[in-house]
Amino acid sequence: MFVGEARESAEKRQDGPVLDDPTAPKTEAVVLGSELETGVSPKTYRPRKWQSNLTVFSCYIANFSDGFQNGLANPTNVIFKHLLGKDGYPSEMKTRISNSLLVGAILGVLALGYTSDMFSRRAGLLFTSGLVVVGTLMSTLALQVHPSPNMLWYFVIVRGITGFGVGGEYPPSAAAGLEESDDFRRRLRGPIFVSFTTLMATSAAPIQLIVYLICLKASNNNLPVTFHALYSIATIMPAIILVLRFFMADSTLFHYSNFKSQRKPPRFYFLLAKRYWWRLFTISLAFFLYDFINFPNSIMSSTIISSLVKNNNIQTTAIWQVILAALPVPGVVIGAWLTNAIGRRNTGLLGFAGYTVLGFIIGGTFSKLSKNMAAFVVLYGLLQAFGHMGPGATIGLISSESFPTAMRGMGYSIATAFGRTGAAVGTQCFTPLQEAAGNSATFYLAGGVAILGMIVYCLIPESGKLDLEEEDRMLEKYMAENGYHMGEKN
Repeated sequence: MFVGEARESAEKRQDGPVLDDPTAPKTEAVVLGSELETGVSPKTYRPRKWQSNLTVFSCYIANFSDGFQNGLANPTNVIFKHLLGKDGYPSEMKTRISNSLLVGAILGVLALGYTSDMFSRRAGLLFTSGLVVVGTLMSTLALQVHPSPNMLWYFVIVRGITGFGVGGEYPPSAAAGLEESDDFRRRLRGPIFVSFTTLMATSAAPIQLIVYLICLKASNNNLPVTFHALYSIATIMPAIILVLRFFMADSTLFHYSNFKSQRKPPRFYFLLAKRYWWRLFTISLAFFLYDFINFPNSIMSSTIISSLVKNNNIQTTAIWQVILAALPVPGVVIGAWLTNAIGRRNTGLLGFAGYTVLGFIIGGTFSKLSKNMAAFVVLYGLLQAFGHMGPGATIGLISSESFPTAMRGMGYSIATAFGRTGAAVGTQCFTPLQEAAGNSATFYLAGGVAILGMIVYCLIPESGKLDLEEEDRMLEKYMAENGYHMGEKN
């Protein structure tokens, strides 16, 4: 079955029921969980609208949960620093713990990007949600491990397990959410995608810090209790998502355009790489550069603010962190609107430009800003807002839209893996640079890398102009010419 024939004869892509050829026998396809109930023809596949909405809704919660997980690095660093001291929690171990989630995410994003394309979006999402539950629950028990060096290594391992689940969430979630949005809200697929990915992950950061502050207040600054409360709450969200995903179904696009039943010798992958290598290279490089500066700056914010707060008061530090974490959220909202207003590529360029200017301003005036906490937090927050408005809002969207359905998960996963690699490399670079040359040097580096990001963004496709079905048809034709077919078997 070919995707073009299936869609042209089986459905008109509008809200409401599927319309068939009037001369053909009438049939209705209803998807319950992973099952397809059909009347006469198996060609009329389309999930119910509530199932599409459920898929998108679960993506909202899942990305919020992943943002919550990523944000745990800041309070965890502060808690371990106070509990273990500088000698018990050295900078190399802090970096190792921060990177454990990233390394796990890199492995997860590659593994699930492949399996979600070759098998099922739904199965991949169920697996990742379960893994996040297990990894976070194990993290909650970390303080029960003694002595402290063993505890820190245990924590590195369990955060790596969590990272595999968090990273594995991205490809099937992004692909499924984009495809379901295209099913029923094609014109708004860009803003919807940004809202359930970047907006949710960014909004999770200040909310997670508010929860952290409440736990500190409620426990009267009892750090072990606060640690257990934070990680227990982080376990609840993926457990809820796991239940919701039992009721989701694969999208129409994925049903008609996939390689599930196709043999995959090395030549198969060579053909895909030959056709899409330039898109993959430029998007992956842009992802690498953005995460290289974004992740370290986000993780180090707690350390920088803590060093500027008088008496190193943990609650005062947390309050300033909440304010700083909330400032990028309006940037994401503006970025979601700009993706349609001026295009994905121009939105990314604008964000990188703002990041460059503010990076150099903060770096050049850091000694003065360090004496005025409010001014520093506002400028630092604006820096993050421009990053989240531009590449933060658009790079994931471009990664998802630029590849056809049958390899969307793989294309997105490779680009995201490069991004997470950039985050890990950036974390390894920024911490020694901060210790050797001071905080201002890290902002100069961030501004310089943002200039490179602007150059690379000029090379990536304007994915908002791409028709996802047309991209599928072009891939189908290309693969058919080379002896490969696509779609579900009858």
